[in-house]
Formats: sequence, structure tokens, C-alpha cells
Amino acid sequence: MKRVVVRGGAWLLPVLAAVGACHHRAPVAPPVSRPADATKPSVRAAALDKDKDPPEPPPRPLRRCFPAQPSWVDAAVADLLDRASDLFDHGDYAGTLACAEEAARQAPRSVEAHHNRAIALLHLDRLDEARDALELALALAPDDAETLEAAADLHINQLPPSGDGSSLGLEYARRGSRHVSRRDSEEVARLALLEGQALIDLGRPGEALRRIDAALAAWPKFSAAAYERGVALFELCRFDEARRTFEKVVAGTPDHAHAIYHLGLIEERVGDDAAAARHLAAATAADAKAFPAPPEISAADFAERVRRAVAELPLDFRRDLSGVKVEAAELPDLDDLTAEKPPLSPTILGLFRGLPLDYGDEAAARSPSGRARKGRPASPSSAAAGPLQCDAGDRTIVLYRRNLLRTVRDGAELDQAIARTLLHEVGHLRGEDDGSLRDRGLE
Repeated sequence: MKRVVVRGGAWLLPVLAAVGACHHRAPVAPPVSRPADATKPSVRAAALDKDKDPPEPPPRPLRRCFPAQPSWVDAAVADLLDRASDLFDHGDYAGTLACAEEAARQAPRSVEAHHNRAIALLHLDRLDEARDALELALALAPDDAETLEAAADLHINQLPPSGDGSSLGLEYARRGSRHVSRRDSEEVARLALLEGQALIDLGRPGEALRRIDAALAAWPKFSAAAYERGVALFELCRFDEARRTFEKVVAGTPDHAHAIYHLGLIEERVGDDAAAARHLAAATAADAKAFPAPPEISAADFAERVRRAVAELPLDFRRDLSGVKVEAAELPDLDDLTAEKPPLSPTILGLFRGLPLDYGDEAAARSPSGRARKGRPASPSSAAAGPLQCDAGDRTIVLYRRNLLRTVRDGAELDQAIARTLLHEVGHLRGEDDGSLRDRGLE
């Protein structure tokens, strides 16, 4: 049984499955990154407005799986799938796709053929087609653990990030965990880790840590799980444990950019700016695409940009902000993060403290511990609501310079991010939770 593994460029996908008594499933590592897809018009809209319909791609050259055979001779499906696996092993993903497509034409209900088509399409960065192929394979075999794993990885790690995508990937991984053979400890671990990754993305690091620990219990040498365990600990604000975990990861993989980057974030939080700068620069050197150097915007310049953004808000927003302090800070205070259970992410972009508008004293008196809570952030990097103090005069919105700078490429993008974060936090001031803000496009 062959297997290849990929996670955001380094996570694992299964390779083979059975047709009769043979194993023919070839899994391929999905691509590391791609631009978010633009919204595509429906077929009916495209028919009504052809001028806006993107040009169709040219037909692909015909490629046959066994070119030496006459075109009227159909190869056996098992031979086609074996050939697809061999071509995959040699890095010929277009050939893998050609063989899997021939197999699917001859055996339209072959789960293995559609699985292999999907994995080849993933590796060729044709993600929409890969998603359709995986859905077809799952329609034929809803409990196939290997296809569920591939579908989970697609939605969690390959498609542009979204709350719905992480939720869908989580359900695929959970179903796969229910149906995977307990004898296959590595696949058990991969599915558990996918659950953990999705839960981190959904702002549920405590649950994520339990599933990641289950992955490591099944496969103690699973390095991807060791890294993700550090991420969960970081999101839980357990910084000393997270640091030790990332140091172990870097000891085994010195150029692990993501672990190095998190070490920089931890050093930054404890005030060791020199060590933080070294780690963050090393992460950029190891993976400049994932960790580009942030623009150089001073604290004074950032504070001025925040003041300008407040002045440019619509009148009703400025009216609601009357009497509310809007501040700029470097990083979130630990007390603010840990006042919530589970804690808020250290990477939040902004925070609202205080009671929502029109929140009466009687309601405050009924609030346990004299504190009203708002919703969790939808993702570790989104702006979040923080602890709400009962004194309405203490209403404050804080925007965090260093976290915001890490999300932008230049000053223009920073101004947009500041404005968006302000809108998010004013939503909390008005009593909205993260779910309603996400539904309005202000996640």
C-alpha cells in the first residue's frame, strides 16, 4: 500500500485502493497555495450574458494511457489504475489523470478511478474539478476513509480558507475517523490531525488539542502533528509549552518556517524583541511567500492612521463611538486574551471591551461575575470580541499594530485592514456576535 502525505505543502494523502483484489489508488500532494477563486456566474447567467463569461480553455491534447495499443482496444480497468499509480510515482500527474479518466470512462462507478482523478487534479492545481471528482467518489462510497481524508484535506488545507470550508472538512474527517481501519495507525493519525487542524481554524483550540494528541498517540513520530500541537497550545495562550514544542520541531527540521515563525511570535510576546526579530527574519528567509516581511509603519504613524480611519467612518458609526475610546496598541494583553474561556487568539486584530450599546444596568446585574461575554472569533486571525466590563464608561476599542501589519503588504492595505477591523469592533459595540458579523462579510 503506497502513501504520499501533504499538509499545506507537507500533508499526507493516501495512495491506493482496491478494484477486486488489487490496490490501485494513487494519492497526490495538493498544491501549496493558489489565489482565491473569483465568484463564477451560473450557467443560466453565463448564457444570458456571454460577454462576461470567461473564455473556455482550449481542448487538452489527447493522451492515452497505453499509446502503443490500437485506439479501438480498451485496456483493462485494473491495468489503467496500476499505470496511473506508476505514473504518479514518477511525478507524471497529467499521465496519472489520463489513465484515471480512461478508467472512469470504462467503469463510471469505480470509486478508485474517481479518487485517482481527484488526486491528479489536485496536484495539477485544478481544485474545482478535484472537488467535483471527490464528491462523485463519495456519492458512490460515502464511507470510504481514504476519499474522506482527501476531501477533508482539500477543504481544510487547499481551498481558500473559510469557516464553511473548515466546517465541511471537519465533518469529512470525523466521518473518515469513524470508518478507518484501526489497524492502519497512520491513517487514523492523519484523520485525527485533520480534525485538529479544522478545529484550530474554527477557533476551538481546546478540542483541537485533544484530537492532535490522539493523532500522536496513534503515530508518535508524526511530525506534522507535533507542529500542530504547538499551534493549539499557542492559541490557548500556553506559551511556555508552545515554545518547547516548536523548539523540538525546529531541532528535527531546522528550516521549518512555520515553527520558526511561531517562536518569533512567542519571543515578541515576552518582550525579547531581538530574538523575535531573528526568528521572524529566519521564517521569511525560509518561506518568503508564507511570511513576507511586514511594511515598516511606526507606532506613531499607525496611531494616526487609526485616528484618520475613525474620522472617515459613516456618521452613524461615529455617533455610536461617542464616548468610546479607540486606542492603538502593539499586541493584545494576556489578561484580555485569557479573560475568555477558551482564550482569545494571540493573533486577533482588534478587541472591544465594555458593554454593548443600550445594555441596561439590570441586565449587567444579572450577568455572572459582573461580565457579559460575546462570541468567539471565527478564525485565529480574525478580529475578536473580548471581555465586556460592566461599567459602560469603560467601553474601549483597541487595534493591534503588529498583528495588523502581518496581514498586509503596504500602507494602502493597512488602511483597509484598519477600517475593516473598526467596522468589526463597532459591530460588537452594537451587540453583534462573530456569527452575525461573519454573515455580513465582516469576519
